[in-house]
Amino acid sequence: MDKKALSFFLIVVAIFIGMVGPSLFSNGMFMDGLLYATISKNLAHHLGSFWDLHLSATLYPHFHEHPPLAFGIQSLFFGLFGDSLLVERFYSLITFFITGWIIISIWKQTTDKKFHSLGWLPVLLWLSIPLVTWAVSNNMLENTMTIFISLSVLFIIKSSYTKRFLYLSLSGFMVFLGLLTKGPVALFPLSLPFWLFVVKHNINLKRFLIDTLVLCGVILVSFSIMFILTPDSINSLTAYFNRQIVGSLKNIKTVDSRFQILWRLFTELIPAGILVVLAFIFSKKSITVEFKSNWKFVFVALGFSGVLPIMVSLKQSGFYIVPAFPFFSIALSAFIAPRVYYLINKISTHTKGYTIFTAISYMLLAISIILATMQVNKIGRDKNKINDVYTIIKVIPDNSTLSVEPDLWTDWSLHGYFGRYANISLDDKDHYHKYFLIKKNDGKKLLRGYKKIPINLRLYTLYEKKNR
Repeated sequence: MDKKALSFFLIVVAIFIGMVGPSLFSNGMFMDGLLYATISKNLAHHLGSFWDLHLSATLYPHFHEHPPLAFGIQSLFFGLFGDSLLVERFYSLITFFITGWIIISIWKQTTDKKFHSLGWLPVLLWLSIPLVTWAVSNNMLENTMTIFISLSVLFIIKSSYTKRFLYLSLSGFMVFLGLLTKGPVALFPLSLPFWLFVVKHNINLKRFLIDTLVLCGVILVSFSIMFILTPDSINSLTAYFNRQIVGSLKNIKTVDSRFQILWRLFTELIPAGILVVLAFIFSKKSITVEFKSNWKFVFVALGFSGVLPIMVSLKQSGFYIVPAFPFFSIALSAFIAPRVYYLINKISTHTKGYTIFTAISYMLLAISIILATMQVNKIGRDKNKINDVYTIIKVIPDNSTLSVEPDLWTDWSLHGYFGRYANISLDDKDHYHKYFLIKKNDGKKLLRGYKKIPINLRLYTLYEKKNR
């Protein structure tokens, strides 16, 4: 990496740490990521198994809402590093850097050598997408799946140049791992041979068909071997398919329009679009475009292949399209690469201004790291709730079950915090457990047979069963 590339890369890293540091290292997390961390921690403690995951004794004691691979991988981190709240953050951070490395690798495979030093550019545009940094901060399954999808694409690209069937087999296996992470949304890399045939024209119809058959064949063989060696996987994935895939198509509706996901894609790409416009504004002219023929259009098509199938269901969330963002960032970077290359070449490494720029890049990196580490053990979201949970678990033993009112039962993040911090389950059906939790100042009913525990809580009141 040359001096200029290093300076810009350091700035990209500094921006990333500055953006995600406060939320990544502070306590408090989006509900889904919190529950995923709890399940992974439980698996590390042998609560449940790989094919029969466990959230709590009362909420999803048999968790089949997602395939198990991401939980299994994250559980290894809990096994190695303990139950610190930084474990899931560390895991998410690693997934980000691995994906960034893959983006750079794809960039180098699809650009002329002179543009290799701009590997930081698609990473910067990827970083500018708000959902990307949000997903990293909140321990989403998409973080893991993006690695497998991006590797699958990289291997297909490599197969165009060398060791065709080896890399196609590796690509198919990566799709298989993606399916074991988040299900059918991981299939869209299989469209790449088609786009290479239709858009780039560097493979003929025969090769497109053979490559697709190889990819699909590897996936089918992988599943067949897995089902033979681990029969439990059949029941687990069948339960997942019936609950999530069939259920989302028939019963679950989170948006009013199937086009909602396209609108979310557009809004998420606005910051990257602004950077593209700025590149055109500040480059009065550019060198001859030398980005390899049509790759940028291939990546646009590939990105939409990861978005459009989501429209089949009215169950949509923005983070579903996170794995498609690396390809949009590469495509947008391809459009402006010659202009950015021109601007970078105007910078002389022997000037005082460049020395100052380099010093600033190192200083920004140091400052962002310091500010991020200052957030460790601080509470971000759900401050009052987390403080109350910490106070309560000092009174209630680990592995207990806590009676709650029905309106607290549906507070899924409350389940997550109790499970993540102390493996405490909540139960709204049996009101005869030793401890009972209600909302503070809830005077709807008197808890007969219970006495109030005099602890300082902000949102709740905790009761203990009286001794008879």
